[in-house]
Amino acid sequence: MKIKSNTNKYNLTNKVIKKEVDDILQGNYQQCVLGTLDQNGYPYLSKTLPLYYKKKIYLLLSDLSDHTENLKINKKVSIYFAQKEVHKEKLNNPRLTLLGKIEKIKLNKNDQLFRELLKNYILIEKSAKMWGEFLDFNFYEFNIRNSLYVKGFGKAYKEVYSPC
Repeated sequence: MKIKSNTNKYNLTNKVIKKEVDDILQGNYQQCVLGTLDQNGYPYLSKTLPLYYKKKIYLLLSDLSDHTENLKINKKVSIYFAQKEVHKEKLNNPRLTLLGKIEKIKLNKNDQLFRELLKNYILIEKSAKMWGEFLDFNFYEFNIRNSLYVKGFGKAYKEVYSPC
């Protein structure tokens, strides 16, 4: 539930911007990074591949990874999407940053929701057909607190959602 859509330093969002953000979430990006905080409070970044399914964001993560260990300490994360760099000035290229909380979904490998999520995840990462079945891999649901879409210099759009 959205509670605020703008502050003075950001442009107002509109249908076009919301569509561009939705396109990024649906896979129109070049790289994606998950940011967590380690046990000493330092940022830890790792490449990730989110699944945007039924207007929700899911990550398929190994319980053995450093970023998942960090989630046991602090569930607040960021997800950064970088689009293809098409502008000569690299800082003028579009990008999207999401802030929020992430929760492990407690599912058995045979649960209908797990099977449905894995089936759709395989569409974006074919090798997940094998490793997604490993016992240490689980789905996590990301709940957006706010988003910042920077389309270029002077073109920043922020959405703030109800606390998660």
